Amino acid sequence: MGEATHIGPAVDAWEADRVEWVPLAGVRRLIEKREIVNGTSMAALLYVLAGA
Repeated sequence: MGEATHIGPAVDAWEADRVEWVPLAGVRRLIEKREIVNGTSMAALLYVLAGA
């Protein structure tokens, strides 16, 4: 799996409440704790976690 590349800050204020780089291994914990609730982010992260 490739590495993420930071391309700059969020362009629009509605894009995110908070932006944070976390290890992929920590994503499941964040989902379980309901710290990630945005549908678009959730779909993308679950796609990556599924290994698709």
